[in-house]
This record gives sequence, structure tokens and C-alpha cells, in this order.
Amino acid sequence: MALEDAVVLAESLAAGTVDAALDAFEKRRRPRVEWVQQQSRIAARAWVLPPAERNAVLRDRGDQLLRERYRLLAAAP
Repeated sequence: MALEDAVVLAESLAAGTVDAALDAFEKRRRPRVEWVQQQSRIAARAWVLPPAERNAVLRDRGDQLLRERYRLLAAAP
């Protein structure tokens, strides 16, 4: 996240004033940050499942869940 922030902030600063750059930075980053937070909450809920249940889900759907979770990141330009 820090590297992503650095790239977006540098691009934003190159395009305008500091105030405008900070506004643009927030608008660009907020959706990504909210998505990462959501994914973290989802993952945290999985860790509190009983181990047998968690492991069964991961065996049956682990690859699919991983692809779904990172689909947006893999699709980014």
C-alpha cells in the first residue's frame, strides 16, 4: 500500500498544486484502501473459524477465493 500511495502521490503532485494534488490523491486512493480493508476483514473472519471447517473450505474453494479476492489487483493497468 505504501508503494502504491507513493506512486499515486507523485503523479498527483506532478499534475498540480499541493492542495489539488492531495484532493486528487484521496479520490484515487480511497476506493483501493476501502477494498483492501474489506479484504482484511474477510480474511480475519476466516481465521476464527474452527480449524477443521476453515481447512475444508480452503481445500474446496481456496484457489477460487484467492482469485476472487485479488481479481481487481490483477486487472489493474
